[in-house]
Amino acid sequence: MYSVRIRLVRLVAVRLALLGAACALPCALAADARQPGDAIRFSLIDDYLIVVPVMVNGEGPFKFLLDTGTTSSMIDPELERKLNATEIGGSHLATMSGERRDRRVRLDEVRVGQAAVSGLVALVDRLDAARALVPGARGILGEDFLRQFDIFIDYEKHRLSFDELAPAGDRCRFVDMGEHRGQPTMNRVLIKVKFLGASGGDLVLQLDTAAKMPELFPASHVSLPHPWDGYEAGIGTGPNRTLEHMHITMKIGATEIQGWNLVLARDEVVSDAAGLLPASIFRRIYISHSGGFVVLNPRNERLEPRRDEVEMAAMGAQ
Repeated sequence: MYSVRIRLVRLVAVRLALLGAACALPCALAADARQPGDAIRFSLIDDYLIVVPVMVNGEGPFKFLLDTGTTSSMIDPELERKLNATEIGGSHLATMSGERRDRRVRLDEVRVGQAAVSGLVALVDRLDAARALVPGARGILGEDFLRQFDIFIDYEKHRLSFDELAPAGDRCRFVDMGEHRGQPTMNRVLIKVKFLGASGGDLVLQLDTAAKMPELFPASHVSLPHPWDGYEAGIGTGPNRTLEHMHITMKIGATEIQGWNLVLARDEVVSDAAGLLPASIFRRIYISHSGGFVVLNPRNERLEPRRDEVEMAAMGAQ
């Protein structure tokens, strides 16, 4: 039971923790949609994995995993052949489980509801690990697509909105670029998190819609509370053995998250973050890529106009 649960925490074969070569990608993207429409209803698998219908080059819809923790979107080889996508070379990738080389293709248009991006560069991958979690998945919608929009995820109602009104609530800043071993990383959502009762100060975690549990990597060097604050149990065997702390309290800005279990990874992970922060631990979450902040469990009131309204007003003032 435990070993299966730990494997669900990370898509170790396909999740991109670092994409140093991505900074050089010829990525002339255009976000075509700025008019927010009706919310898109998504499927929720195992209470945390978001699956959305995606149109690619006018074909589909295809089943894609939405993943803020993947820097570059992906499609499987069969879909590449179906679309007759234009290959534009290869790329060396650093994944959470090591390094590999994938082919890159340019997609004319990727569309989710009314949100569309033209000229998106995607990687071609078999998606074995993703399909083990999401049967029938044809691709992964990563941060290279999502960063073009402000997104609102409602886990309770299974609804996803693009470029909606900014909601009321505590705004927590994030950064969209990092660094790993002297190399820049991009397409990231990195947030400072404080673990109450732990030593080592604030840690930078990656906001991740494809992570099931909060997780810290070995390089985090954090000392969590001992058994009198939470029960510590061994999980699994061998080099990938992990430890689990229970009833951990995290603080992000003014928001306190109590009573969550946290996994401590034993094996090294290639990442510019100290660990993973699952988006699903919040009932609703608003990610403002345009403003560089997230609102956790936002209230219903809307305080600001939509981003397209701001842009239209700016154009009218010129």
